[in-house]
Amino acid sequence: MILPKETDASWKSFLDSEIRNIIQEVSEKIENADAEVTPDKDKILRFLTLDLTRVKVVIIGQDPYPQKGVATGRAFEVGPLKSWTEPFRNTSLRNIVRALYAADKKEFRTFNVIKEEIAGGNFSLLPPNELFKYWEQQGVLLLNTSFSCKIGKPGSHSGYWKPFTDRLLGYINKNCPDAFWFLWGNHARKAVEHLELNHSISTTHPMICHQRANDFLFGEKNVFEETSHLIDWTGGIKKASSVQKQKRLW
Repeated sequence: MILPKETDASWKSFLDSEIRNIIQEVSEKIENADAEVTPDKDKILRFLTLDLTRVKVVIIGQDPYPQKGVATGRAFEVGPLKSWTEPFRNTSLRNIVRALYAADKKEFRTFNVIKEEIAGGNFSLLPPNELFKYWEQQGVLLLNTSFSCKIGKPGSHSGYWKPFTDRLLGYINKNCPDAFWFLWGNHARKAVEHLELNHSISTTHPMICHQRANDFLFGEKNVFEETSHLIDWTGGIKKASSVQKQKRLW
């Protein structure tokens, strides 16, 4: 069974016998089909350890990163990455950083320029191994619609997960009516087409960005700017709080 050892009480009514049977079936299919899957099995449904009642924003991804050791159970997070100066190939994450910069500075820069600004202290952004956890702590749910895949084969488990994901997204929408949903690309929009969302921001996927009205980076709406009243997206508030604490200690 790929359920976490402990799940938050807010998911109790979701984890009924039907859902548990679906999870058991998915577990068996994964075991029988693929020896190596990603992310690690204890991280596949890690979101069930979070308090659903605190969710303010839902971000929907598609598949976990298919490379071994990269997926963490949080959509778009790159596991081994500890610093923005380290090389990585994940274009979506690069463009997410660019959109964070644009929301804060009101101008567009290449990722390489932004790295220099971070290193020089001109742009405050938590390192990649802290940023997504910090979002999660504030009530950001980072979900893939397919929670696992065979290493090197994106989409290989999408059919396994669809019955679970359809029920999951409906449950979240019912229990978090005030949440903002970030619909990045056609896949995310299709995943929620059966739901009536009260608050959603629809853009293209961050994988490819161009000048267009609904573009993730260059479009009319920057998702991080639109929800800055809900979430400290860069970690600037956390860093400022840490600095003030250090000053008090001295």
